[in-house]
Amino acid sequence: MTSLGTGMDILGCFSADSPELRVTEVARRLDLPKSTVTRLCKEMLQAGLLDQHPDSRAYRPGPMAFRLGALYQRHLRLLDLVEDQVRGLVERFGLTGYIGALDHTDVVVLRVRQGWYPVRMVFDAGYRLPAFCTAIGRALLARWDDGALVAGHPPVMRHAPAGLTLTIEELLRDLAQVRAAGWVEAASFTLPGFGAIGVSVGMSDGEPPLAFSLSFPISEPFRARRHELVEALVAAGRDVGLRVGDPCWIDHEQRLARPAPARRRLPPARSRTRRARMARRTKEA
Repeated sequence: MTSLGTGMDILGCFSADSPELRVTEVARRLDLPKSTVTRLCKEMLQAGLLDQHPDSRAYRPGPMAFRLGALYQRHLRLLDLVEDQVRGLVERFGLTGYIGALDHTDVVVLRVRQGWYPVRMVFDAGYRLPAFCTAIGRALLARWDDGALVAGHPPVMRHAPAGLTLTIEELLRDLAQVRAAGWVEAASFTLPGFGAIGVSVGMSDGEPPLAFSLSFPISEPFRARRHELVEALVAAGRDVGLRVGDPCWIDHEQRLARPAPARRRLPPARSRTRRARMARRTKEA
């Protein structure tokens, strides 16, 4: 392992939960000799990549690390990252890709990328729709809390072109499922016979989030590929979300990583019957 690689590993040990670390803790986390970590930390301190607390002597990210991070964030444009993902998805599946953002409770189409599949649903850039009736709109609304959703929507919502009628209670229930899954499917919500699968991504600094989707005709070929479409869009959303520090995607990944609670195993039916019989005899005695 090179000194540069080890130095990057040292920087990777710091996080919001561990903003300061002693040499012993870094050495333990990386399974490295304490002498090696001590030497590299001193070199990184001189380069400005690390700083050191004057009293505890613990290390923390230095001014050069923050400068590089700020420079990276300025050049990292969420829309550019999303467009790269949509381009790849459209080339792979041949479907129409959309990128949109919220304007109050409407979704505005920002970018459209046409695929090669002959049957398409096309809305041009700048087109505005109620967010509740689109995949990208629902993916974005799922980032709101229930109080904001209730305040921003009437008790009953209607979208005439698709004959869609939805109550606020139904919308809240649907969006709770979107938050849990990380993706949304809208079937014949915008136009009859067309569906879409979408995800949303957002920066960690409060910049307005974006959502992207693939739209498709509801037909047997795409019913068969539904699972593949979902996996591809979730992977694209995860990739962008984790790169920009999206709290929603970070939380989603942490929930997936948690072990499932152990299921209590019931004793065999015969054992349960014997125990019940013994308890009954004890009670009678």
